[in-house]
Amino acid sequence: MNSNESCDAPDRLLTLTEAIAAALHSISPIHATETVPLCDAYGRVLAADLPARLDAPPYDNSAMDGFALHRADLKPDAPTRLPVIGDALAGHPYAGTVPQGAAVRITTGGLIPEGPDAVVMQEQCLIAPDERWIELEARTATRLRLGENIRRRGEDVRAGAVLLPGGLQLRPQDVALAAGQGYAVLTVARQLRVAVASTGDELHSPGVDLPPGAIYESNRYILMGLLKRLGCVVTDLGILRDDREAMLPVLRDAAATHDVLLTSGGVSVGAADWVKDVIAELGTIQFWRLAVKPGKPVTFGRIGDCLVLGLPGNPVSVMVSFLLFARPLLRKRMAATPTEPLRVRAVADFSFRRKPGRREWLRARLRPDPERGWLAMIYPNNSSGALSSLSWADGLIDLPEDCAGIAPGDTVDYLPFSGLGVE
Repeated sequence: MNSNESCDAPDRLLTLTEAIAAALHSISPIHATETVPLCDAYGRVLAADLPARLDAPPYDNSAMDGFALHRADLKPDAPTRLPVIGDALAGHPYAGTVPQGAAVRITTGGLIPEGPDAVVMQEQCLIAPDERWIELEARTATRLRLGENIRRRGEDVRAGAVLLPGGLQLRPQDVALAAGQGYAVLTVARQLRVAVASTGDELHSPGVDLPPGAIYESNRYILMGLLKRLGCVVTDLGILRDDREAMLPVLRDAAATHDVLLTSGGVSVGAADWVKDVIAELGTIQFWRLAVKPGKPVTFGRIGDCLVLGLPGNPVSVMVSFLLFARPLLRKRMAATPTEPLRVRAVADFSFRRKPGRREWLRARLRPDPERGWLAMIYPNNSSGALSSLSWADGLIDLPEDCAGIAPGDTVDYLPFSGLGVE
């Protein structure tokens, strides 16, 4: 056995912050990259800084449908009538210079022709029936500023600047930004390969008849969904029975072909909890058990080059452990830039007493109050086996280690699921 002996010592439990820092220190991002078309880049991690190829916008253009004119032509104390001498439509520039005393019709995105220094919206103009002239009231003229409704070249992005930073997990708006610069393909990090297994003789797959003492397995469905949202390639190892000899070759073979091995169950102190022992036999355990609730018996180790994350067996513990512990580790392994969970300050609309010492998360939901702002309520059943609470909640209340309880009206930290990658 090649385990870290301190894992089983009766030492102080690691805090979540200490555990994440220790694990991150030992994790190296994957370096392999691939080039993919834009339509396959959603959710992928950009391998390096992407430079802007063009100024954006690439030329001065109109922000409105209207008329391009010389601001100095407008009279402050009487209506101004200007002849319309042509069009500057998007994709069809006006050829030539617009002299003072004249205007051209222009559409949104149309190139500002030589001469004009402002655009007036067509709704602010009296337009001749044959569209040969426009007239502006004096009050419209006095309100129109020099450069109004003109988007200047390069005001959004300058050519040569960093358009998108390396390590960014690409969202639709990021891919669109790259498309707007003419990129047809992007170089991204290879997707993380993650194998997922649940353990327990009591577990059975949905769709079969349950024997006495059995339950339907649900943890893999939480984990596989979260991993796919994170952009990982997932292998389902199924349900592993509480049998050391049967479990060992499955985990060994999975570790040889994956970047991460993610298990649920079998890491506590029960007689049939074999996962931790098998990990230790095949590789090393860096730490086991954290000062958190739910999720205390979390295990972090390695089999060869494969990271191993052993999560508890209760469904609430699985999801909370994944979101707050496993997710930042996976993001580093997949070469994504680290991010902190979004925090919202809310007012407690509940009472909760507890024993200090462990950091704890309560399943919660917010509702707006016109006088007090966001009010947080918690699920009535705090059991880590209450799977329905995860579907009910839209986030978590984060209680620090020294917190002894919450009273109505207290300010609490709320972590929305949306800020943890769960929409």
